[in-house]
Amino acid sequence: MSAIEYKLYENVFIETNLQSVDYDAVILILYPEDIQVPLPRHIQSFIDKIAKVDKHIHKTTTVWNCDYVSGERLVLSPTGKISPYHDARVVREAAYKGMVRAMDAGAKKPLLVVQNVVNFPDGQLVCILGALEALYIPLQTRERDNTKNISWIGLHSEEKLSEQFEKTVRNALALEKSRILARDIAGSDPERMTPVNIVNYVKSSFSGDSNIFIKVIDDSNTINEEYPLLAAVNRAASQIDRHKARVVEIEYRPSDPSRVTQTLLLVGKGVTYDTGGADLKISGKMAGMCRDKSGAAAVAGFLKACSLLKPPHLKVIGVLCLCRNSIGEDSYVPDELLVSKSGKTVRVTNTDAEGRFAMADSLFKMGELAVKELNPHLYTIATLTGHARLCYGNYTAALDNHSARSTNHSSALQFSGSRVGEGFEVSVIRPEDLTVNNGKGKGEDLIQVDMDAKARHHQLAGGFLIKVGGLEDKNVKYTHLDIAGGAGSPPSEPTAVPILTLCHVHKVLM
Repeated sequence: MSAIEYKLYENVFIETNLQSVDYDAVILILYPEDIQVPLPRHIQSFIDKIAKVDKHIHKTTTVWNCDYVSGERLVLSPTGKISPYHDARVVREAAYKGMVRAMDAGAKKPLLVVQNVVNFPDGQLVCILGALEALYIPLQTRERDNTKNISWIGLHSEEKLSEQFEKTVRNALALEKSRILARDIAGSDPERMTPVNIVNYVKSSFSGDSNIFIKVIDDSNTINEEYPLLAAVNRAASQIDRHKARVVEIEYRPSDPSRVTQTLLLVGKGVTYDTGGADLKISGKMAGMCRDKSGAAAVAGFLKACSLLKPPHLKVIGVLCLCRNSIGEDSYVPDELLVSKSGKTVRVTNTDAEGRFAMADSLFKMGELAVKELNPHLYTIATLTGHARLCYGNYTAALDNHSARSTNHSSALQFSGSRVGEGFEVSVIRPEDLTVNNGKGKGEDLIQVDMDAKARHHQLAGGFLIKVGGLEDKNVKYTHLDIAGGAGSPPSEPTAVPILTLCHVHKVLM
């Protein structure tokens, strides 16, 4: 099954009656009293009463027998104290925990109370998304047994129908479908999501979308000629058909081209498994490397959001750079001198820095295309460096080139991320992050990575992409997103970042 189907008025319902017989549990997020979020009728007195029995209800998720709600089962999920430093993630986490607790209690038809919280303007959207995220079942589990899905969900905002709330629900369902696609690609194992299997999954996921156009480049000669750095990474895997590199271009075109005001071009790292290559990952560092395709997964997910929500003002081109960094007798190795599509010679210094090679030639091609497009903005999205995780933990590092920095785009991403529950940190590419990539020997324009560098590894990776992509002097807005910290590591499920933020900042939502 390619995606879990949530459809409004089929298995997702806007419910105005908290005592409806159609549900077997009600989930309520408990906000701190100082925020003054009004509770539904009858429930306030019930909570005041049980708070005298157990003050812990404001600290941990609990389940209570309550005559005032559907199913006579009330799940209370507290946010805990909310300080000025908190953003919408506190809502997402409470909704997620509440849904998990409801399922653990045996609920099959949960009803979620979606309050309107002044502190969080997009809080209702984030609340629904947090609950839906808890319902995600990995693709390979669904394919074995698809009977475990909760297929009946209620959402209660108030005791009357609201056009605005219905729009919020429709946005949430479209975004979750997009995130499911991304999680399926990112989280499935290296054999379930080989390059060819990703291609088939993507084609299936977009079948019937009249505004989406897909082009797959899989011919070995074309890969070698047009994507030489990707081809180098691909060499050790190129004799195994299911692991051979593919480049997938997905384009969203709105129905009326005259309304387009911006073109987005996104390049995603899709390394289906990263052994490190000849610079082999050792001491258990290889486990979890099936998540190295999270960037490409996010690009596909964002295109899915566009196909569903149909923003009239955007044209979007996404590129999935799919390959496997294997080790074998044909592995690319340090000391090789390669010629990129941009014409720059690059000395290989560490085969475990394959992600920048996987994206480099597509980035150059998209940069060349960008100058012909209307108001272009170029992105790379990748689980690129462990350094980004060391610097920022589970947050995404956003790095602008000179042109994007003139509009403070990374700051806009950070703001949108705070609104929709995805964390971003603004990082800065400085002159030394560009020059550190310059070749050191004769015949080298660039080196893959400076192995003597002691710091700024995610910044210099951004600098490498700018240089190899021919973007150093080009007046094209470009932002590199290193999602190594934010994408999610096993055993946690993939987060599908930064789909929500991109949809928010580029006004994809209805």
